[in-house]
Amino acid sequence: MLRNQNGISVYTVLSIILFIALVFILAVPNFFNLDKEKNLEDCINNMKQIWVATTDYMRDTNADFNGDLSLLIKTPKKDDPKNTYLSSNLYCPETSHQKKEYLVYGKYVAEQIGTEIKHNYGIIILCPNLAQYPKHIIEKGFYENMEPTQLQNYMSEDIDYIDSETGLNGAKKVELINKYIEIWKTDPDAFAKRKANTTALRAILFPEKFGITE
Repeated sequence: MLRNQNGISVYTVLSIILFIALVFILAVPNFFNLDKEKNLEDCINNMKQIWVATTDYMRDTNADFNGDLSLLIKTPKKDDPKNTYLSSNLYCPETSHQKKEYLVYGKYVAEQIGTEIKHNYGIIILCPNLAQYPKHIIEKGFYENMEPTQLQNYMSEDIDYIDSETGLNGAKKVELINKYIEIWKTDPDAFAKRKANTTALRAILFPEKFGITE
């Protein structure tokens, strides 16, 4: 058996090297956060938690939500003052060390139906890394299981449409969703337009697809 001057066999050295390499291979994904599927799942779960917290907050305030997540963390729940709407800050695991917050926009619309007022809440949440990771988006099916208001249905359907049209083009996806949010922020008739015509807001984002020319 081959041995070096210290009496250690070549096979022993190779075994040690292989063992170290194996440990390194197993450790790298955790150390550098390379498990993309788990990161995707964790990110979407984070956004779902934020959506639930924001929805609860808006139901208690009946007002738009400006995206300040610290409000959800420090504000006690109306029906459970011992707890806040959100227990702690949540970050996308892809860049959790950078502490980049999720973008959250909440729209409140009071709809007069006869003598009654129907409260509508619609919330859009964007992963801060959506441009680089275009799959980091809440699927439409999630909202369908959460007893959404009509406004939330409109938003989730339109976001799903944007998602399908942009595919893996994350930068375009972010651009159009931000433009979509801006419509809700600036157009007081956005709800009425969307209620009257399913494609009303989509046509603003995709004018050529809907045959609109300037």
